[in-house]
Amino acid sequence: MKDNIKKISLNGMWNFITDPEDKLDFESVIKKFSTEKLPIMRIPSNWQLSGLDNYNGSVWFYKSFIFDKHNHDLQLLEFNGVDYFCDVWLNEKYIGHHEGYFQRFYFDISDFVSEKRENDLVVKVNSPFEKPKTVWPNRKKLIKGIFNHHDCRPGGWDLQRGQDKNTGGIWNDVNLISAQNVFVTNFRINTKLNRNYSKAIVTFTAEYISKLTAPLKDKLTIYLKDAVDFSKKNSVERKEHNNYVKKIDKVIELSKKSSSFSFSFEINNPKLWWSWDIGSPYLYEINIEGEKINKISTLLGIREVKLDENKIFYLNRKKLFLRGTNIIPTQFLSELNPKKISRQIKFVKEANINTLRVHAHVNRKEFYDECDKEGILVWQDFALQWTYDESQNFADNAACQIKDMVKLHYNHPSIAFWCCHNEPGEQIKSLDPILYNAVLRIDKSRIVRLASNYEEHPYDGWYWGNKEHFAACPMGPLVTEFGAQAIPDFSTLRRFLPEEEIEKPDWQKWKYHNFQYEQTFHIAKIERGNSIKEFISNSQTYQANLIKTAIDFYRREKFQKVNVLFQFMFIDCWPSITWSVIDYYEKKKKGYFALQQAFQPLYVSVKVMRDTYFPGQKLLLDIWIINDFHQSFFNCKLRLLLNGKMIGEMEIDKIDENSVKHFSWEKNEFTLPKKIKKGVYKIDVLLLNSSKKLISKNDFSISIEEKIDN
Repeated sequence: MKDNIKKISLNGMWNFITDPEDKLDFESVIKKFSTEKLPIMRIPSNWQLSGLDNYNGSVWFYKSFIFDKHNHDLQLLEFNGVDYFCDVWLNEKYIGHHEGYFQRFYFDISDFVSEKRENDLVVKVNSPFEKPKTVWPNRKKLIKGIFNHHDCRPGGWDLQRGQDKNTGGIWNDVNLISAQNVFVTNFRINTKLNRNYSKAIVTFTAEYISKLTAPLKDKLTIYLKDAVDFSKKNSVERKEHNNYVKKIDKVIELSKKSSSFSFSFEINNPKLWWSWDIGSPYLYEINIEGEKINKISTLLGIREVKLDENKIFYLNRKKLFLRGTNIIPTQFLSELNPKKISRQIKFVKEANINTLRVHAHVNRKEFYDECDKEGILVWQDFALQWTYDESQNFADNAACQIKDMVKLHYNHPSIAFWCCHNEPGEQIKSLDPILYNAVLRIDKSRIVRLASNYEEHPYDGWYWGNKEHFAACPMGPLVTEFGAQAIPDFSTLRRFLPEEEIEKPDWQKWKYHNFQYEQTFHIAKIERGNSIKEFISNSQTYQANLIKTAIDFYRREKFQKVNVLFQFMFIDCWPSITWSVIDYYEKKKKGYFALQQAFQPLYVSVKVMRDTYFPGQKLLLDIWIINDFHQSFFNCKLRLLLNGKMIGEMEIDKIDENSVKHFSWEKNEFTLPKKIKKGVYKIDVLLLNSSKKLISKNDFSISIEEKIDN
C-alpha cells in the first residue's frame, strides 16, 4: 500500500533579518523581504553556527515555495526544533505561536496555503538575553537547561557573558505535509509483560490532526518484523530482518470530535530489550498502514524497569548496577549529526558505560535512537538547571513542556528514568512536585525522580576535601555526579586559546572556557610544573586518580551503599576546560582510560595498603572481584606480574554472578622478588578464566627501596 501523504522539505537557504531589540513588526519585515536584497542562512542551523556570533534577540526568516496539494484536504507545516519563541505567518496571515526549543510541532495551513503559485512563509524566532541579576541566573524564565545556564557552557557563571553563543534558531528540519484528511502527529507505544514474560501486551495510542467532517472507520494493517539486535551490524539475524512474523488487522474509528485512537495486540514469547552488558537490545520493527491515516514505521523495545525501596535498579526483574556518566553531546543541536552520535556512543560502550544521564537538557531523536540500538540505558533530565521564576505561570509552562518531553521520547526503550530538575535547591519542594505529577499523568511505566539535587553530588577532591573521602561512599545510593576538571591536551588548547595565553595564562580568559582556578590550585592543589605540558599532565593525572579512587570505593559497596553511579562528565560540548574525559575535538584524556578500567563489568579492584617495600617483602593488598555480569565464572586465576614476570597467583573456584567477592590482605600471598633494584614499578593484575583467557585487567604502582640492615 502506498503512503497517503506527501512530505516536502523546506530545508535550504532562507533570507533573514536580525532584530536584536525585538522592535520590528510583520508589516515592516515583509516589506524588507520583498524590496531589499537580504542575507541568507542555511536551515536547519543554530544561528551561532551561521555567522550570528553571540547574538541574542529576534531573527526573522523568509522562505518562498510552490506547493501542490496532491488532491489532499489537509496541509500542515511541521517544525522539528525551533529555539526558542516562534511566530509564523503564511501569505501575510498569522498562523500561530510556539514556545520551547526541543519539541516537534505543527500548524494547520490548509486554509492559508495557495496551490501552484508562490507562497510566502515568514518565521520569527526569538531567543532573548535574560537580564542579569533580576532574571538570570536565579529567576530564569527560558526552559533551556544547560543551553542557557551551566558551568560547562560558554561564559559559565559570568553575569554578562554567561549567555554567550546563543543556541537560537531553526535548528531542525522544516517540512510541508499534504495528507488525505488525517495525519498522525504523535504516538505512544506501551508494553506490559505478564508474570512469566511469556506474553507482551502492546498498546498503541495515536494523536492526530484531521479535516474530517464526519466520523469514519479505517482498517489498519500492522506488520511486525521479528526482533533483532541492531548493535550487531552485519549479523545473519540482521540480514534476515525483512521477514514479517505477524500481521494484524484492526479497525479504528476516527472522529472530528476526538483527536486520538488506540488499539492493542499481543506478542507471544517476546524477545526483551537489555543493556549491552547483560544481554541483547532486541528491537521489533512495526509498520502500520491504513486507507486514511499516514503510514507509521517505528522500532519497539520490550522491557520493564524498576527502582525498589532500597533504590536498587532492576531491568526485566534483574538487578543491575548502573555504571554511568553525564553527557551533553554538543552545545548546538544542529551540528549533532548521525556520524557524530555514533562515534560518541561507541566511545561510551568502549568505556564500559551502560547508562547515560542526558544532563539537564532534551536532545534530538537520533541520539536516543542510537542508545536504543546499542543497548545504552538513559537517565533523561528535563531542561531545568538550577533555579527559575517562582510564578504559577512559569510552573504551568514547565509542566506543559515536561509533558511534551515525555510524549516526544516515550517510545525509546533506552530511557529508564525521567528526572524533573537538576540541582533545584529549595524548588524541589515547590516546582518539582508539579512536574513530577505532570510526568506521571502520561507515563507510569518508568522511574520518575523529582530531581538530581546536591545531596547526590559528592564533589570530594574538587569543591571540598580530597579523593580519600570517597572511602565513606558519600551521598549514595544514587550518586548522580562526581568528578574533577582536567585540562585538555596541548594540541587541543591551541585550537581555542592563543599561544601567549597558554604559556602565560590569562586566568580570566581561561575562566570563560570554564576553567576553575580556585578548585585547581587551592583544593585539588595541582602543581603547575615547569611547563604548560607538565601542568596539563598533572591536571589529567589528578582527574584520572580521583575517578578511579571514587569508583573503586563505590563499586566495592555495590548494592550495599551504592547502586547507581554517574561520573561528571563525558565529553565537552564546546572548546573548553571542564570535568570531561574527552575534549570537544574527541581527544581522550587520561581520565577516560581510568573510567574505562574502573568500569569493567568484571573488575578487580585493588587497595594498596602500603606503596613502598623492600625486596622480598609480601605485598599488602586488599582485593575485591566485582562481577556485574549475569553469569558466574569458575576455576579462575588471579595473577600478578612485575616487569612481565609472575610474582604470584591465586586460584578462585567461583565468582558468582552479579556479586562482590573480597580477599583481605592477610590471606593473599603475593611476594616481591628478593633481588630487585630500587625504583618505581608497575604491577599488572590479571584475571584469567578456566581457559586461561584474560577476562579483566588492572594495575598499580609501588616503590622499591634498598634494605638497610640495622
